[in-house]
Amino acid sequence: MGDDSNLNRGQWAEKSGAAKRREETAMKAFETARLEMEERDDLRTGTRETVQLLKPSCHLTQACWKSLRAHVQSCEGWTVRRRAATEEEKKKHGEKRKSTVYFTDVTYTVPRDKAGRENKKRVLDDLNESDDSYSESSEDFEAPASKRSKG
Repeated sequence: MGDDSNLNRGQWAEKSGAAKRREETAMKAFETARLEMEERDDLRTGTRETVQLLKPSCHLTQACWKSLRAHVQSCEGWTVRRRAATEEEKKKHGEKRKSTVYFTDVTYTVPRDKAGRENKKRVLDDLNESDDSYSESSEDFEAPASKRSKG
């Protein structure tokens, strides 16, 4: 069992079927969390909200973690990190593995553009509502005099 130099691993799958299923579960969980968080109206620019995405029982291989991280980071305002579970947390979640297991958390920081668009929309909505109660007649409005001299 010593010499592996003759093994051709080039055609081996990077991810097993089970790993792909766990990755798909993680992607679906992220998309659900993303939709819920981005639809919230109570968040202001710069607000950070963290959501636990995966428990230690959902183990992502290195290749799956890399794919998930790339997907999350491609979404504006989102970051992802893994946090090692303590021995107490392992016991609490029924994890019997002796190796390190991780919680996966995603954090959403409300981008300026999103909050800016929402604030502009609110201001415009307020203006439109106030336009209904106020009408401007042409008598109340005086056009500025032209600065061009005639002649």
